[in-house]
Amino acid sequence: MPTRRGGRPRSPESRPDRATVRFTKIEYLAVKRRAATARLTVAEYCRQAVLTGRVTPTLDPAALPALHEMRALANTLNQLVNQARGDGMRSVAIKADGLLDQLTKLLAT
Repeated sequence: MPTRRGGRPRSPESRPDRATVRFTKIEYLAVKRRAATARLTVAEYCRQAVLTGRVTPTLDPAALPALHEMRALANTLNQLVNQARGDGMRSVAIKADGLLDQLTKLLAT
């Protein structure tokens, strides 16, 4: 009878291999500051920098409501385009002006 190992199963994206990098105190503080600015851990910041040559920062949590609102406006715009195919351009122009005003207000904040 096989023995069962307890605990959480391994993640399919586990990273068993490691590379050690040594920094001076000033270099480490600079890397740590850049990682914090990008809202990443030092390890994730270094991984992205080494593998891709650039670092993609995570989204600021304060920007998420604006992002959701822009996504909703994009959906509305897509619906207007679909409606334009059926109704004609005049009815869509009036609605598009209102949508443009909302986008302008959103981008101004």
